[in-house]
Amino acid sequence: MRAPARFAQWVSENRYVDPRFGHIYRYHPRSNAHSIALCTEIWRDLMAACPVLRSHAESGRAICAIDVRYRWPSTGKVKTLDLAVGPPLELSAGTPSPQPVLRAALSDVYLSCEAKSVMTEHGKSKPRVYDELSSSHEIVHQGRQDAIATGITVVNIAPMFVSPLRQNSRKSVRVSHHKQPDAAEAMIRHLRGLPIRDVPGEVGFDAYATVVVDCDNQTDCTLVEAPPAPQPGDSDHYETFLGRISRAYAERFA
Repeated sequence: MRAPARFAQWVSENRYVDPRFGHIYRYHPRSNAHSIALCTEIWRDLMAACPVLRSHAESGRAICAIDVRYRWPSTGKVKTLDLAVGPPLELSAGTPSPQPVLRAALSDVYLSCEAKSVMTEHGKSKPRVYDELSSSHEIVHQGRQDAIATGITVVNIAPMFVSPLRQNSRKSVRVSHHKQPDAAEAMIRHLRGLPIRDVPGEVGFDAYATVVVDCDNQTDCTLVEAPPAPQPGDSDHYETFLGRISRAYAERFA
């Protein structure tokens, strides 16, 4: 089971209790718990897919930091990275751990991942999500040209969604309706416009993936692998994403 399936399982089991109205949600847009969970699962896959990365993590040469703020010395720019891999700022006492560390300090960034979610209002989200993803790889590559900048977006294909931000009563929940699969397909197609680069010096992500889920935010969340979700061999398929990261890390940081 890969990270997308494990993430969907995590969402199904997650519980966020609305402090105002008492409703229970699987996902909340103002919480970064889902991003932390997804990045943690991606790290597990990267450790299995890339022997060089696993060796660096097990020896302490590199660590995985989740939700970490980093300032690039060359540009002075600061960004919060959902997932970042690089040498630790200070070697910790004891045996190095390959487990991801929340907000661990890094002395450099070899690999980063920007994680986004589009659960509702797909049309309104298009320009914002695209711009945030684009600025992510730009900032990373301005700071270090050979760093591996990656992105991943979870797109919801459920025809109904209960948004925590639209509730105003304890008695019942307000439901948003979406024209599916059209809304999800349009978002997936839109994000395929993100540039992907093959070598340092070019512009774009080193790897990018879109993951599709069916989540109404009340019942179980399921991973959707049938079209319009990316298919094996597509540039935005998760297996392509893993393979590109593994090859780039071995070539640039071995």
